[in-house]
Amino acid sequence: MALILWFGLTAIATPFDHDESQYVAGAYFSSRLLIFRDFLYLQPPLHSWAFAPLAWLFPDHMVLAMRLATAVTAIFTLATLWTAQRIAGVSRDSAAIATLLVATTAAFQFTGAVVRNDMLPTLLSAMGLLVSLLALRHCTRRYWFAAGVLFGLAIATKLNFAPLGLMTGLFVLLTGGRCGFKAACFLALGACAGMAPMLVAWAAAPDAFFYGVLTYGATAPHAWYAANGAFDELDTLEKLTDLLKYLWKGPALVALLLLCANWIATRGRIRSPGRRLAIWMTGGALIGAALPTPSQVQYVMPLLPPLALALGYLLDDARRWTFARRQALLGLLCLAAIPGMLAVTRHVVAMLRAGSPVLQADAGARWAGASVRAMGGGDIATLSPHMILGSGLDLDPRFAAGPFAYRTGWTMGPVLARQVHAIIPATLGDMDRDPPAAILTGYEDGTRKLPMRPDDGLISYARRHGYRMLSMPDGVGRLYLRTGRFSLSRND
Repeated sequence: MALILWFGLTAIATPFDHDESQYVAGAYFSSRLLIFRDFLYLQPPLHSWAFAPLAWLFPDHMVLAMRLATAVTAIFTLATLWTAQRIAGVSRDSAAIATLLVATTAAFQFTGAVVRNDMLPTLLSAMGLLVSLLALRHCTRRYWFAAGVLFGLAIATKLNFAPLGLMTGLFVLLTGGRCGFKAACFLALGACAGMAPMLVAWAAAPDAFFYGVLTYGATAPHAWYAANGAFDELDTLEKLTDLLKYLWKGPALVALLLLCANWIATRGRIRSPGRRLAIWMTGGALIGAALPTPSQVQYVMPLLPPLALALGYLLDDARRWTFARRQALLGLLCLAAIPGMLAVTRHVVAMLRAGSPVLQADAGARWAGASVRAMGGGDIATLSPHMILGSGLDLDPRFAAGPFAYRTGWTMGPVLARQVHAIIPATLGDMDRDPPAAILTGYEDGTRKLPMRPDDGLISYARRHGYRMLSMPDGVGRLYLRTGRFSLSRND
């Protein structure tokens, strides 16, 4: 009950993350359109499909519903990790402590509170780990197939979980002898079945799929950082430094160092299959965490399922240590957990003082919807769809990717942009054929590190076509309403 209360609070207390726009919009548009064919999405499709029902079940509170659904996913992830450790033979107390320690990492706290596609694949990977442990115990092919399906579904949600599943397959293949080859084949077959959603999405719109899932991630971040004069932040040393920083925010880094020391100290012992699986999966997860560019705290998530299992084993080993060593271990891990909880604790305290940013955004969206309907209604164009979904207005699906495809439009070009149903600065004039009733700006005004302002193009368009500006209730957003001046300019 304490965990449910905590994650429920953080879901409504955490300020909006910059990336939430594309995930919220992806789920919203997936409830009424076909992904990639009708709108551009920059991730594998499974998360948007999984959250799409929330868009029509809770049309007035979509973002809140998706936030709370993510919190529920986090709770189920922790329950799955605890169960997996118990299946592996870890004691009840050690499994509980290891699970709670993983929950205190900054990565888990962050991804359990916002609408992103990180917590769902973590749950699927945790379930894959659990079923893999059952497969090791029962030596049954159907368990390996089921584990493969779960790892495949995780990959169909977030690509950087692929090394986790790959290392599981290599572990089975290289350590299982003749039976290992058959088990690896069933694991691979299951993974192919789990990745079928990506095949369906590709078949619907191959060009949009390849751009959104592969090309964008390989090119656009580098182009955006270079345009902002921050390209040096993407070099290998900077990435590794950031990764260590994110591991330090919580007990993950200390746990890894302790586990390495324990593995070295016990290298002469025969390790159980579950322990060896944890080692192999941890190696794959670290690769997955280091792959994306630039490094972000959420990319640590593939590490957490095998880390929980390895920590459970370590805590059980500590039962044979002296009392002083055991207490020092627990004390060190608890101290290491503090940095991971600082940011989210500040968010909860701020909410108790000033209110929930999510509920305030919902109220602002309703105000914006009423303002647009008072002018005759219509659809709305914005690079910040998560701030307006509660308005009841229709969103222009060409802005489904939020600011991301738009801000690096020069890497795409007008021809491809129109082909994949996206708007970029070079094609803003396309809106003249069916001008939006409103344009929402103000939430993409750049940052200290990345000062370019994606909203400037929309602001210029609105002013050039005679839209009337209103300030949003939060004092940040600016709502531009279409007036008769636009129609006159078109008739001229």
